[in-house]
Amino acid sequence: MLNRDRFVVYGGTGNHSFDASVLRLVNSVTNLGLEFSHCWHSTWPDGEPGFRIENPRMIRDRHALIFGCPVTYKLVSELKDLITACKHQYGAASAIVVLSFMCYRRQDHEEFEHEITRLRWFIRDLKHWGADELVACEPHSEERTRNSCSEFGVTLHGCDPTRVFADAIKGMVQTIGGPPHARVYSPDFGSVERALKLAQLLGLAVLATPKRRANTRVELVGTDAFMGAVRERFGADAPVSCDVRNLAGLHLFMREDEVDSGSTAVTTARVLRSAGAESVSLVATHPVCSRGWKMRFFPVGEDQPFRKIWLGNTRPRGDGETAYEGSTGGRVESVDVSPCVAGVLAQALSRL
Repeated sequence: MLNRDRFVVYGGTGNHSFDASVLRLVNSVTNLGLEFSHCWHSTWPDGEPGFRIENPRMIRDRHALIFGCPVTYKLVSELKDLITACKHQYGAASAIVVLSFMCYRRQDHEEFEHEITRLRWFIRDLKHWGADELVACEPHSEERTRNSCSEFGVTLHGCDPTRVFADAIKGMVQTIGGPPHARVYSPDFGSVERALKLAQLLGLAVLATPKRRANTRVELVGTDAFMGAVRERFGADAPVSCDVRNLAGLHLFMREDEVDSGSTAVTTARVLRSAGAESVSLVATHPVCSRGWKMRFFPVGEDQPFRKIWLGNTRPRGDGETAYEGSTGGRVESVDVSPCVAGVLAQALSRL
């Protein structure tokens, strides 16, 4: 039986409102009544971090639940200090790290000799700092993330936000007439799996452009080769097609794991509409939102590339922007992803 006295909870400053929502939902399921313990945030005159944990004696022999959203080097350092102090200095029984957003998520290709595999080393660092378990919301590649976690002995609990996005957009799918008029769109092979998951919940098929990513380029591949890879990976009955020539009257829902600069998504949306698509909407989990993204998504005096945009709330939009600076006056619908993280976290805690 779960006992509140077995846990301590600490949170970083990267996305505290999200973390607090997750903890509230976990409490509603488990009746643990967990609360964040206080941390003193300060900096020494020479710039070194002086942040410390209040009442650290309470950590010994308890499971430390540590929330983080490491979108800057400062926040990575904050996460490192929290994990290391709890596990190695103050004697926590275990460290369960909850990341709403994974840094270094795309630097995960060991076949690219020129690229440092920072995701792998970050997971190694997590283990070295003291992490025993990792709860992560939709890593860019869950397979590669899981492989690295297995290599270094970290238990991974992946959070799939598909259902909360399906609930958010199902009303629009019904409004436009349902399956005959709608498809979930995958811009390349790497997005087919998440597109299929969304399509299944909405009762739709998937339309994919036969492309793959190579280094920083996107390359077209033959339709037969692309569909062969789809059937091999997802089965012969996977509802996926590559006929992007006949899009007349179709409403497309582009499924992505994140929005960064927005250039590729906007260009793709315009190509699809020029090919006859009635509308293109965007569904993305992580709002990275690099500088200039709003100018690309909402060009003044031009036809708007997307009919509707849904973005998750796993991290603040942009780097160093306030919540208001990252807002769009209602043009983007924010989807609360915390329920899926809370559900996975509650299950992880129940095993302790």
